[in-house]
Amino acid sequence: MMDDAAVFSVLSKCFGSVEKDEWKQMTRSAAWAEFMDGVRRLLQDGTRFGKQASLIECMHVRVPMQEFLSANEVDELFCPPLFDEKQGFAARHFTGGLPQSAIPVESLYTDWNTPDNVNPLIGKQKGLYLGASARYMRALIEQLGLEVPAEYADCPDHLALELDLVAVLLRSGMDAEARQFVAERFDWLTDYRLKLLKLDDDARFYISLVDVILGICAEQRAESESDQTA
Repeated sequence: MMDDAAVFSVLSKCFGSVEKDEWKQMTRSAAWAEFMDGVRRLLQDGTRFGKQASLIECMHVRVPMQEFLSANEVDELFCPPLFDEKQGFAARHFTGGLPQSAIPVESLYTDWNTPDNVNPLIGKQKGLYLGASARYMRALIEQLGLEVPAEYADCPDHLALELDLVAVLLRSGMDAEARQFVAERFDWLTDYRLKLLKLDDDARFYISLVDVILGICAEQRAESESDQTA
């Protein structure tokens, strides 16, 4: 059974770079079905975020995925793209400076500045790299004793890196920190989803993944609010 950290690791690789053999192994029938079951668990069972489910818990009847996603989205998720299809989409849309760019970097969809860190020459513009979210991610990664990978040096708030950080936190036993990170970090994905919807290309697989992440975030927020009122 795939644990929560592994689910976030797979989500990270969907938006980041991955070798062909790894993608083929990750998306083979049995492995991808395990990932989808992990997604279903996270969408349905927010109280177990970051924890291994018991055998008895695994045996109870689960709500169909269509309760959280549209039927079309479920179909898309159960049919991940081939490696060449993934690479082609990334080349067209996950590369900066192209007319159809839809790069999953938080700074591009949020205000560049924060109230306590304002550059008067920039103000509250969006669409710029290395904004407040990038500075936050870089500081957090360094605080954990890690380094930003070279390929993300100019965008430490890339979605692939944010998702991978959740996996790192969970594997380090920092469940509460992972839960807080998920509940707070991904609001920008609503704007990114709109960007994907405007593409003159088939982005349904990635839109479905974004909806999965937003659904997991909603579960964690609901669980956090429940804990605060208990």
